[in-house]
Amino acid sequence: MKRLFITLAFCFSLSVAAVAQNVQLVNDLGIQSDELADVQERIAEKVDDFQRWIQDLAGRGNVSHNTKIEIYDRTLKLFIGEGKSYRTQEPSPYGGYIEKEHEAVKMTTINSKYKKLKSHYPMTTYLSNLIKRSETPNYRYSQIVIEAADAVRVDNFSKIGDGRYVATAHILQHFMGYSSDGRRVQYEDYTAKTITIYINRLEINTPEGINVIWQILLGDVDCDDIW
Repeated sequence: MKRLFITLAFCFSLSVAAVAQNVQLVNDLGIQSDELADVQERIAEKVDDFQRWIQDLAGRGNVSHNTKIEIYDRTLKLFIGEGKSYRTQEPSPYGGYIEKEHEAVKMTTINSKYKKLKSHYPMTTYLSNLIKRSETPNYRYSQIVIEAADAVRVDNFSKIGDGRYVATAHILQHFMGYSSDGRRVQYEDYTAKTITIYINRLEINTPEGINVIWQILLGDVDCDDIW
């Protein structure tokens, strides 16, 4: 019931935010309504891929080590810089845009709903740790299940270059760690997370004319709250 209530509330906030963002994007950023729907759908797909592959990396026994290495590489390709430092553009106070250097994308975690201490890891380290823990025989959880609410709310769109935008995606995750005998949930929590989203508008010349493709790349992942 709790998860259902959270999901319904999340969906409601999604619809309200989408209307407001629709008006702003058309008026200020030049993204049309039909384009916005396409962008939001592409963002949801990327975020869903990320959450599903995290589940595969953290799971124990159901995915082979070699397959996890393939998923690890595939997951990094979802992110800007693919686990390395990267550059973006940002508005200059003097007009136009300037380049900004960034460290590799990071994952922020909260260790538990009791202590609520945040830790920050390079995405490569975070994903590698998921694999190592899942393959450690004496790890305190026999199985880890990470579920996500179906809704992905996207807001805070801004322009950072010609045909380049940044936004924020909001997701909810349900973490469950099972006891050594696999019969009971030893620990669980719900975590609200935000993901920076980089959006590039690419124009591809085709015989039928110009085809617009929206490239979506994930950025830093932060934790807003845990309960």
